[in-house]
Amino acid sequence: MPQALSDAIRRVRSKVDETTVRFWTDTEITDWINDGLRDIARRAEDLQSFNTSVSAVVGTAKYALPSDVVRVHRVEFVPTGSTQTYPVRPSTYQEMDQVWGINQVQQSSYPSFFVIFGYPGGTGASAHQIQCYPVPAQTGTFNIIYYRLPYRFLDPIANPGELAKSLEVVEGWDDAVVEYAGYQALKKDRNPLWKDMKEEYEEKMQYLIDVTRQWHDQQRFVMTSTMMGQPQWLYEFMDG
Repeated sequence: MPQALSDAIRRVRSKVDETTVRFWTDTEITDWINDGLRDIARRAEDLQSFNTSVSAVVGTAKYALPSDVVRVHRVEFVPTGSTQTYPVRPSTYQEMDQVWGINQVQQSSYPSFFVIFGYPGGTGASAHQIQCYPVPAQTGTFNIIYYRLPYRFLDPIANPGELAKSLEVVEGWDDAVVEYAGYQALKKDRNPLWKDMKEEYEEKMQYLIDVTRQWHDQQRFVMTSTMMGQPQWLYEFMDG
């Protein structure tokens, strides 16, 4: 079951051999736990969200992305009143110059491509958003599947209700968060053992990255019913 912040703090204190508060406050340990959760989410991209709240507006090309985006994984377009889902392929502005030419606002029934502008947390001209092409000529919904950042805990001393909230980390990997916070505490204390704990954390991180790339252990392949899309040399050859 998900680990509560209070339990994580207790485990960090046990890890650094400070079962009662003497040197590190709960506020400080919580800050390190927040940093550890974010480090894991950024590097392993293990927190995936499915956002279906972005409504397509006729004639509108740009749409704001959620504020907690680390990286967009997939975008889909579902027309209003339809059960059909159209994939919207990622691209870049340079590549799209070969597609939209000098007319970025051409409309069609549903968009086929998207590009990303700005950055997470950006405002104004740097706001994080997607620009789709062709521009929707009908209403619908964009399904945005993305890797996100975890919840950032508030100071538990000023906000004791935070202690009961759960860490947003993949089940079974909460020990990595504890080790991250633990080595930060030992490092501040100038205890050389921080290097050993950091090494343990990095080993867990690499394994987490490896096993969460696909969430399964099967080979990947694409099935096609025709030879379209296959290199010509694969099926056109002569015997002898």
